[in-house]
Amino acid sequence: MPDSIDKLVELGFSEYEAKAYMALLRKNPVSGYELAKLSGVPRSMIYEVAGKLTARGAAMVLRKEGATFYAPMPADEFLDNLQREHEELVDSLKAELTTHTENPDLDYVWNIEGHENIMAKAAEMIEQARADIHVALVPATFPALRPMLEEAIRRSVQVMLYTTGDVDLPGGRVVAAHMSEETLEQARGLGLILVIDGEEVLVGEWLTDTQARASWTSNPLLVFIAEHHLRTDLYLPQILALLGDQALELIEEEDRELFARALESEIARKT
Repeated sequence: MPDSIDKLVELGFSEYEAKAYMALLRKNPVSGYELAKLSGVPRSMIYEVAGKLTARGAAMVLRKEGATFYAPMPADEFLDNLQREHEELVDSLKAELTTHTENPDLDYVWNIEGHENIMAKAAEMIEQARADIHVALVPATFPALRPMLEEAIRRSVQVMLYTTGDVDLPGGRVVAAHMSEETLEQARGLGLILVIDGEEVLVGEWLTDTQARASWTSNPLLVFIAEHHLRTDLYLPQILALLGDQALELIEEEDRELFARALESEIARKT
């Protein structure tokens, strides 16, 4: 019972109103005097409280033989009406506030904490995609996003998926770069890069099995860098493989380890 009273208070009831309404649900119709006894609301306050319950549509006034009695609006009916009123109010307020809101500076980078919040943002982005999706992820992340990606494909959105293992995404283009265990372990934390329509990017990092963080932005430069990274990763291993030993002559010594990892994935793919 106290839990229900607390929830009614969260919906805007005063504590006395919540106690009186709960008492009416247990027994009705009752007089104001009896309602005070049942609810614990002071007699000096009970008629004011009952009047507020009636005004908000939670109670009804019944008159019989010159006496006044109170009965509750059935809980399911009252809560349905309350939910509808709140939804209408939110919709109306949203429209009003939008006209008073300046366009936000979307060049900011927003930080997101927690696996569920990151995946929810990724799902939202995918659902809003209109033209193309570029996404790089580890296979373990794929099942959670697969339904949204499949729905995007059904909307004729082009989906390019880069991953480190074999995944199945009919209608999408999948590029699997097979890596050594050592290289895969080094990259494992970076579990998600998602670029939508060349307009926004989400980069997610899994620190542990229970900790994750991500950054989201629509900064044009950062979006371009992320998409450029994904697109060039598609071709770089093949280019390096074609160049062979000549690649070592073109690449500075301090950068060779980085390019060696790209070349490694192409060799692994062929074998």
